[in-house]
Amino acid sequence: MLYVAADMDRGKVRFVLHRPQSAENLGAAARAMKNFGLSRLAVVAPPAWSGPPRSGGPGTARDDVLARARRLARRASDVLGAATLHPDLAAALGPSTWTCGTTSRSIPGRTQLDPRGLAAEVARRTATGEVAVVFGEERRGLSDAELELCQAVCTIPTAAAYDSMNLAQAVAVLAYEMGGAGPGAEAAAAGAATPGAEAAGPARHATMEALWDRLRALLGRAGYLNPQNPEHILADWRRLLARAEPTQREVELLVAAVRALERLLGERR
Repeated sequence: MLYVAADMDRGKVRFVLHRPQSAENLGAAARAMKNFGLSRLAVVAPPAWSGPPRSGGPGTARDDVLARARRLARRASDVLGAATLHPDLAAALGPSTWTCGTTSRSIPGRTQLDPRGLAAEVARRTATGEVAVVFGEERRGLSDAELELCQAVCTIPTAAAYDSMNLAQAVAVLAYEMGGAGPGAEAAAAGAATPGAEAAGPARHATMEALWDRLRALLGRAGYLNPQNPEHILADWRRLLARAEPTQREVELLVAAVRALERLLGERR
């Protein structure tokens, strides 16, 4: 596993499961993560979790799913216990500065990585911020809109006759590739922190989404966007800014500029 930089900070790597349907997959994914030294798990809750449990007992479906997942996770139940639950994918990606979505499809115009390339890229990216690797739900994977929230995509090479992988197995493959990174980087990274490093580092996902929310509203009011399909042009803008890899400070400046334009337009109405 020498191809992976030895200074990957696995404490800055988050695996995000987007609306998993199976308790078994959830537990097996946590187990695979712990096998290879990964501990940060985020889960976007599917709508079905708000309903009654499958067993018909007390509590909610979410309680029932997590209880069954913990039984399968066995000694990785601590990974599940520390998992964060989110209402949507944007919320789950909030603190990340770089995200990669998994898919079996080829996505034109996007950085496309294989598992080994992803591990090397994650090792590089954790030197400057948090990283998220996103896995789609079992039946349909990640949609085009969900992949637009990611700066890159990763595809696991499979036989053409059957390219759909089980969720937990996909987690295991990528966790294995990242497991080659050596320990100890977290302390080194903390010791290297300097005043202003956060502002000079890559932009957080939450800040980027705040920019897109404001731009969508502002450009819509200005008549720049097609009201029937505003995301069509914004998707190109997203890719443009992703290639530029702006810092947190630079995106904050863009947000401030959009706010100034909002105030100006408000005064002229």
